[in-house]
Amino acid sequence: MRLNRFGLYKIAPPLILAGVVALLISSCGGSKNLRKEGPYWYDNDQQNIDKPEKTDPKLAWQSMDRTFFNQGEQFLDMERNFGKLFGSPKQAVNINSYDEVPNSSWFTNRHGLQRLTPEEISAGKAETPGPDTNGPWLVFRPKTQGTTAGFWIEDSRGDQYIIKFDPKENPEMATAAAAMGSRYFHACGYNVPQETIVYWNPDILKIKEGVKFTDPASHKREFTDDDLKAILAKTRREPDGRIRSLASRALPNVRGPFSYDGTRKDDPNDVYRHEHRRELRGLYVIASLVNHYDTKDQNTLDTYEENNGRWFLKHYLIDFGSTFGSDGNKPKPKKKGYANVFDLRDVFVSLITFGLKTWQWEHAKPVQHSSIGYFESELFEPNKFDPIVPNPAFENMTNRDAYWGAKIVMAFRDDDLRALVKSGQYSNPEAEAFLLKTLIERRDKIGRHWFGKVNPLDYFSVDAGNESLRISFKDLAVEYGLEEQAGALYRSELKYRRKTLLPRRQQQATEIKFSAADLNLLKGAFKPDSPGNDVENHLYQL
Repeated sequence: MRLNRFGLYKIAPPLILAGVVALLISSCGGSKNLRKEGPYWYDNDQQNIDKPEKTDPKLAWQSMDRTFFNQGEQFLDMERNFGKLFGSPKQAVNINSYDEVPNSSWFTNRHGLQRLTPEEISAGKAETPGPDTNGPWLVFRPKTQGTTAGFWIEDSRGDQYIIKFDPKENPEMATAAAAMGSRYFHACGYNVPQETIVYWNPDILKIKEGVKFTDPASHKREFTDDDLKAILAKTRREPDGRIRSLASRALPNVRGPFSYDGTRKDDPNDVYRHEHRRELRGLYVIASLVNHYDTKDQNTLDTYEENNGRWFLKHYLIDFGSTFGSDGNKPKPKKKGYANVFDLRDVFVSLITFGLKTWQWEHAKPVQHSSIGYFESELFEPNKFDPIVPNPAFENMTNRDAYWGAKIVMAFRDDDLRALVKSGQYSNPEAEAFLLKTLIERRDKIGRHWFGKVNPLDYFSVDAGNESLRISFKDLAVEYGLEEQAGALYRSELKYRRKTLLPRRQQQATEIKFSAADLNLLKGAFKPDSPGNDVENHLYQL
């Protein structure tokens, strides 16, 4: 049997103790009404701080550090290794008593704990309707970093956006991936920029006077009409002459990326080491659905923002053009998402097998639709997903973190995923149908795998009468169609300090009933040992 966080067993039920006992005692006549405060849902991490310095870590060095030095440190970390070996790894530190992630400057509970409508998922983060395509667009900075060309514009309303394009050979691929990716991660609860697909006429472009940039020859010079034309020459035009692009709204007061390990020293609100934050650990599972392999620090941003007179850092995920089957400027290579760019473990296996070992991704089917790129579900294994470089938060993920992420993934039902795919604005219905089918299959694989690691009994509710008590719960494997309710069997028992108060029971219904006789039997079982150690404290020791 597997034990979940509430202690009820399913054959596959763990016993719910704290909630049961608190209500049980409060229902017994003459007992103190012990209703402990509910779990905290807001981290106090938005206190006023001084403006931090802007950081700019070097990608090449960080990739080497994560690939080689960090892996060596983990190999020598005996406490971490023994914890994993003996089934007691370090758990995430920023969770509440429901084992959930509170809202914070990092994460906001959305789809999962409370369902969004398909329309809300499709809308994503919608602060504006997107840039005004009537023009003019004032180009004030060319985009020189990343795999795709582009530039920054200010529209007629004064809003600023970065404009990105599809590769000519793969129309719709990168823009659709970014639009869908931002909506997906927003619905999951992360902070993301607003991403809008726009069709516009290049005649609305004007270069701001005095704009300079560093050209491919490393010369710093003025950005000219010829430079702008060179960028536009790489784009595909619609039959009516318009250009399809992605407009990503500028974030305010950028202070550089955050790191997936450690803390930011100039942010007093940053008290949890990032590799032990659940929303970053569980991101492994959430990212695996859409093959967001490019989860390096450089695809994050910290911004200095104000709320209710307080200034603090807010933490964003950015740049989703390399999700699904897109690699930004080309279809995603088959290897990406299945191995690090330089994977020490794969290299070691190849060495000891004299190169005879082959990998599943080497035999994958070719790209099915040019507008999607390489994206598949047949070879996908939820626990074999690999980012571009080793990610410290992912490598500290426990089964409880993965279960949390899988719950969010499984909350995306078919209609939710259909709305997400629609936001990519594909012109080919067959490509759209292929992508939806692939997402559904990957989602269900994720649920089956991670729900098999932690018993998926969740969302408990209590109905307390005068002489009875009923605790209901959901079996998420049944709820999401991964298992049949007819084959489910649940066992529960009530213990306190290793003493069995109510013997093991077995039922098929997703509820536990306590009769008046049960409550009378339990009355008086939870008495304080001393004036300083009351029953409420006992509940937290269960």
